Amino acid sequence: MLRLCSKTTITQSDGEKLSWEFDALVNCSIQTDVTTLTDTCELELPKKISWEGSKNKSGLPIKKGDKITIRLGYDDELKLRFSGLIKSIDTKNPIKIRCEDGMYILKQKKPEPKAFKSAKLKDVMKHLLQGTDFDFKLIDDELNIGNYRVCKSTVSEELQELKEKYMLTAYFRNIDEKSILYVGLTYPFDNRNKVKFINGKNIIGETFEYRDNSEVKAKVVAVSFNEKHVETRVEIGDKEVGEIIQIRIDGLTEPELRKYAQQSLDTYKEDGLKGSFEAFGEPLVNTCDMIEIYPAEGAGGTYLVKKNEIKFGISGYRQKIELGQPININKTKA
Repeated sequence: MLRLCSKTTITQSDGEKLSWEFDALVNCSIQTDVTTLTDTCELELPKKISWEGSKNKSGLPIKKGDKITIRLGYDDELKLRFSGLIKSIDTKNPIKIRCEDGMYILKQKKPEPKAFKSAKLKDVMKHLLQGTDFDFKLIDDELNIGNYRVCKSTVSEELQELKEKYMLTAYFRNIDEKSILYVGLTYPFDNRNKVKFINGKNIIGETFEYRDNSEVKAKVVAVSFNEKHVETRVEIGDKEVGEIIQIRIDGLTEPELRKYAQQSLDTYKEDGLKGSFEAFGEPLVNTCDMIEIYPAEGAGGTYLVKKNEIKFGISGYRQKIELGQPININKTKA
């Protein structure tokens, strides 16, 4: 039988900057999702722990903003599953800690107000992240977001604005154990592993539905106004009655506007498997990885990972993996 193992490292953000490592966890829950800004982690430490080196005799030596990493695995084969900062601490014994990834810092940082005309997304991102240690990577380096004004209270609120108005995703990925902010219209193509899951072999349970995009009727109506208030209009999709998706992004050319319209239509009409499945903690899966899956019924295929809920503790080590964009759909059974 495989033996569960873990290593939790907590490092003070200021003061003495002491660091502690714990090789036991009562419970740990990690949520990673490309559709949300923030990945989270909640963990419960054993009742009997020692904070060696700390001069704080009246309470815990850790606090909000301290750095934390979680490594999980089997038989001493540890792999990084979370990296971020402490958001809150329940000091009752046993100690419970809630954490967020690098977005915790961007929720505290106030951006410098600025107005952009016909802006490249990369220029806006450089402005938003100036003064931080974060690198960012764009899925489309030349994406234009038109006229844009930086006026929110925090950088995270600006990223939320980009998500809601421009249909972008923004999330951190751990690449070579470094947090990098990814922003774009689609999934990234770099640093993706491919893992095979087969019902009856390494799938514990599944909840899938299959959707055929030929049965989904939708049309996108996208408009953009330039500085002279001249309208550019793009309509794509089905002529039959169905869902009408409306988009307005000012300051774009017709080809730029069409890119947003097409991405919105493709996302709405994605076919293939929808849902999630449960697996053991290995093979390790991260968001944006590729899953070659063979379900109990229906079409198999290759999908990108949209979301992963990781549970570790006295009840075992599990992953609940939600499928995202299909890459290849087939009818082959393993």
